[in-house]
Amino acid sequence: MRQRIGSAISLRRIAIYIGVGLVGFCLDFGLLLLFREVVGTPVWVAATIAFWGSLAVVFLSNKYLTFGARGMGHRQLVRYFVLLGFNYVATLGIIALTQRLGIGYQVGKVAAVALTTAWNYLAYQLWVFRQPSPAPEDVR
Repeated sequence: MRQRIGSAISLRRIAIYIGVGLVGFCLDFGLLLLFREVVGTPVWVAATIAFWGSLAVVFLSNKYLTFGARGMGHRQLVRYFVLLGFNYVATLGIIALTQRLGIGYQVGKVAAVALTTAWNYLAYQLWVFRQPSPAPEDVR
């Protein structure tokens, strides 16, 4: 496990992951502001649209660009959605907390992105996009 975590961390991969994350964040935050400030939807609806609206870009970019994962798309997608479900609940909770504290939903969204970004990197590498190890008899 320790070796897996060590190999999961490379500066190039982290840089690509951050770049993908920034694009995803811009799309996510832009949709949040658009639906809350322009359209006037309740903040939880705007946050929901923004969160789920950026998924395709982030999933495909991380799959192919960041982690170079091939095959097993259905398995990766299921794991990705399990992680997203967790992230979604965490995001709504953080936004609700910051609103209750009078800090504002914008600060809550930024805080939620920061927290989920940190744990997602390892979750993507070690679980979502993990490639199966070859069987011992297949290694030559």
